[in-house]
Amino acid sequence: MRKNNNGYSLVELIIVIVIMALLTGTAFLSISIIFGASAKTCANDIKEALAENKVTAMGKSEAKVEIYRDASDNNVYIIQWIKEGEDWKPKKTDDAGNAVPEKIGNSRVYVAYVKKGETTEVELTSGNPLQLCFDRSNGSFSDKSEDCILCEKIYIRGGSRSYVMTLVELTGKVELELE
Repeated sequence: MRKNNNGYSLVELIIVIVIMALLTGTAFLSISIIFGASAKTCANDIKEALAENKVTAMGKSEAKVEIYRDASDNNVYIIQWIKEGEDWKPKKTDDAGNAVPEKIGNSRVYVAYVKKGETTEVELTSGNPLQLCFDRSNGSFSDKSEDCILCEKIYIRGGSRSYVMTLVELTGKVELELE
């Protein structure tokens, strides 16, 4: 007597569907974590640069941090500036004396800020940089320079991660939280 073994049983079909669902879910989670890692790195780099610049400002002279999105590659960069006399000079320069920006985020990272006293987010774009200045006397955030902005919050988003950075004007303190 011959058995007919054509086709699949219901149990085999369910097992295959479960395995495919697990593989798809794992791939989606992995991609989300990878894109979220760039937002975390960007947020930490901004916080680190602000802390470093605050120390510089209190030790030497006025200092500021410029965060911008480059038009050519759409990545997020940061430049730290120190005031020497009447001129602002970059903290890091190349052999020709030009500013050397530090890449802190890729094109998939969203960065926006909220000005003091406002509620609307202003997205960081190639023509709209964010400059944060520190007061030398007490390390607080300052808007004494014409390009400097007083911010209350900076938002960094990427993948499944969203961070909010709260800037305390009077102390120059920066608090970073997962949103």
